[in-house]
Order: sequence, then C-alpha cells, then structure tokens
Amino acid sequence: TEMKMDGTVILDRMGLPVPTYDINNILSFARVWTGFEIASRRGNNEELDYIEYSRMDTMLLRDIGRRDWFPKKDLVGGWLGDRYPLCADLPKGAFLKAGATYKLLGRSSRMRYGFDDERL
Repeated sequence: TEMKMDGTVILDRMGLPVPTYDINNILSFARVWTGFEIASRRGNNEELDYIEYSRMDTMLLRDIGRRDWFPKKDLVGGWLGDRYPLCADLPKGAFLKAGATYKLLGRSSRMRYGFDDERL
C-alpha cells in the first residue's frame, strides 16, 4: 500500500488503502527485461571462478530484435528513465575522463605482454 512520508497509509475515496502497484505496473516492469540473457563470465575478473555465467554482468542484450523499445511507466506516474539525457544528446566522448588512455591486452587478465615500465 502507498504511504505518506510520515508512514501513514494513503486511503482512496472508499477508505481503502491505495495499492502501490497493480498488474499493469508488473507487466510494464517485466517488459523492461525482455530480450536480456545471462552474460558469460569475464575473462579478466572472474577467470578463477568455475562458473559459466557472470556474477558482475548478469544480464546482456544479445538479440535487439527481442527488445521492447516502447516507454515503460514507473510507480509514481512518470516514465522509467525520465530526467536522464539521451546518449545521442551528449557531446562526443562525454563518458571519457580527461587524459585517459585505453590499451587492449586481450580477453584474459593473465599477463601475456610485457610492461611498459622498466621498473616492474
């Protein structure tokens, strides 16, 4: 049931508690997860675990054709993702830290290449 900030129950016109969510909310939230599958484990961080799935990246969108792209309602009368900027609207490279560099060393964290620093 919905509650006010002081913890008291919100009642409708009939004096009954207002439910927090109904079947329409459940269906909307379920559609958020359509098309996602369990991800494979990471070679760089989980290679010592003897599991086949990732505990860090538990969901992965492999087949975008299975994804429901329509907007989803939230529980407070808005839409999921409201007030967040679209990636297309951000400046190019906005997610990068100034001066950051990237060096691909392969799929595994085991050292296969030499270090750039001679002291190591």
